[in-house]
Amino acid sequence: MSTQNRKSVKRDRHDRGLRGPALPHTAPSYETSDQFFVREMRDAVEDLDARLGKMLSTIKFALEEIPSKADLTLSSGHVPLGRIDRGNPTAIVLYQRPIEMRSESKELLARILRDVLAELVSMVTALRPEDIDPNYEGPEIRN
Repeated sequence: MSTQNRKSVKRDRHDRGLRGPALPHTAPSYETSDQFFVREMRDAVEDLDARLGKMLSTIKFALEEIPSKADLTLSSGHVPLGRIDRGNPTAIVLYQRPIEMRSESKELLARILRDVLAELVSMVTALRPEDIDPNYEGPEIRN
């Protein structure tokens, strides 16, 4: 191989391997962690809507990256995973980074996200989380 061809291949600074992501950003299956979280949240809300229908008509769902300082102050020593803003409509807000920090895999992240949604919706609708999501596992999986 000539030196001209060798220089066209980008390698890391120690000349050991290819430089850049393993999966190009233009590949159809490429997805950032933010995109994955938003997709999972949308799927979870759609599942809730299919199950509960009319009960969710007065609830708006939102996403914030981290809790505000006020939320941390009111949470009595632990980092909240979401909050409820009472009003018309009532808003359920999930905090992305605290949920991601409690999950070791994408599957666990999706499960925790659905459990947190079930808990928050249960507080608004006065139903048990198990009635909202039949696969509800509870807070034990978040440790």
